Amino acid sequence: MNELTSRQLRVLALVPQDSRIEPVWESAARTGFVYRGAGSELRDVSLLDDLEELADGAFLERVFIERISLCPSCESPALNVHDSCASCTSSNLQPFKALFHFRCGYVGPATSFKPERDGLRCPKCNRMLRDLGTDFDSPGDYFQCRSCASMFQTPAVGARCLSCGGRFSGDALQHVAHRDVYGYRLTPAGKSALGHERIVEIGTIAPERLVV
Repeated sequence: MNELTSRQLRVLALVPQDSRIEPVWESAARTGFVYRGAGSELRDVSLLDDLEELADGAFLERVFIERISLCPSCESPALNVHDSCASCTSSNLQPFKALFHFRCGYVGPATSFKPERDGLRCPKCNRMLRDLGTDFDSPGDYFQCRSCASMFQTPAVGARCLSCGGRFSGDALQHVAHRDVYGYRLTPAGKSALGHERIVEIGTIAPERLVV
């Protein structure tokens, strides 16, 4: 890019000389973020296109800020990522402390074992569990799906698009796209363009195009 329009020069002027212009996260925006300009003309969605074009022309340097995930159906960034059931993909999960009865192999919520004077009564085989480590063990936290009653120790990862309502889990998550979000700072070429002797005042440039 060998020439700049007056608009592009005004965009360059938005970037602090010794800092950078950064995105503002905004859930209502189509992209999930916006760059704030100095006037209504520079606050529209095309400001990102201007910044990218100036970066392609080496007038701005991209500075990585964040990588966001996009819905594979509508490309919205409004994705709710959550634990989900490995069987039915529901996110209606209930965590619980589990106990494992060695003799009969039953694994279930600690609350399902009936406490008695001599220990705990197994709900499956009705035997008594007296010694932790000998009769039974606690394998840690499990999850139970309230939708299909499945129990598991490690939930799957799922996502729901809050824009189109699409639900994704398992292999479908492999199709979730990503977008890198950048801040932008002036390069020497950008500073030179702003300091060009033909620029009288940013925003009131007489010629529509300026060769730099």
